[in-house]
Amino acid sequence: MEVFEGVDAFDPEDSPSVLSIGNFDGVHLAHREICRFINQEASRRGGRSVIFTFEPHPLSVVAPERRPPLMTTLEEKLSRLEAQNVGAVVVEKFTPDLAQTEARDFVRRIIGDGLKASLVAVGFNFRFGKGRAGNVELLQEVGADAGFETHVLEPYMYEGRRVSSTEIRKLLLGGEVDEAARRLGQHHLIEGKVVRGDGRGRQIGIPTANVDYPPILIPENGVYACQVQIDGGEGPRYPAVTNIGKRPTFDKKEVTLETHLLDWDGELYGKSIRVEFVSRLREEKKFSGPEELVRQIHLDIENGRKKLSV
Repeated sequence: MEVFEGVDAFDPEDSPSVLSIGNFDGVHLAHREICRFINQEASRRGGRSVIFTFEPHPLSVVAPERRPPLMTTLEEKLSRLEAQNVGAVVVEKFTPDLAQTEARDFVRRIIGDGLKASLVAVGFNFRFGKGRAGNVELLQEVGADAGFETHVLEPYMYEGRRVSSTEIRKLLLGGEVDEAARRLGQHHLIEGKVVRGDGRGRQIGIPTANVDYPPILIPENGVYACQVQIDGGEGPRYPAVTNIGKRPTFDKKEVTLETHLLDWDGELYGKSIRVEFVSRLREEKKFSGPEELVRQIHLDIENGRKKLSV
């Protein structure tokens, strides 16, 4: 998969682009259906499937107070799109100037002239251009003049509800990581570097890895059964129990992510790990002291093993 930094860097390779446009946060089941469709159409037309996406999220520029917490970093999003066999991704830097682009100009200059689209596949509620004034009808109208077709995809449904990044974020923020995974097509994950904490886990005989995570969505505070991969996503998955929260037993205020690997003994400091959230075990609690906390952690480990079947 080729990655281009903006439409000006895009090389159409003298082949038609079968294009979709969007943020593709999470690359969930509905996104994957879009990828399947544009791949199929690109193969049929002798062209290349292309995703046109933005960095940062447009709301970061036009309305920062409404910017949603994102489920994936750009690097992770690109990795997931590559796994869907997309031919190319164009990552356009979203700027105040781009936000002021009129919808018709966006279609002609960027989609038509810049990306050389022969077909554009979008969802039924697709909006674009200054003030989100552009819609599917305008895309079809101006696209016909610009020389490309528009295909409107039906909503992708799961258990009677439309799959969307907004819905999945709500599930994660409510701790429903298992339900979120069914719509994502994989477990929500956070990748970060293991940093030194205050060593309390080691002091009580249950060492934990403190993860310095990027500014992406973390599930609701609580304890989770997880799977952890060390140094990237290629190695084995280790069962783990992960705590997200402020550790109220020790009167901490900062939200931390700590994970205890169940069947692994070694040094993790400085390593990059991927924490995949499988199931929520319980909410965060304040205990009377370290002894009660240790008893609960052992119970969490037992319940985690059951959830993970290990």
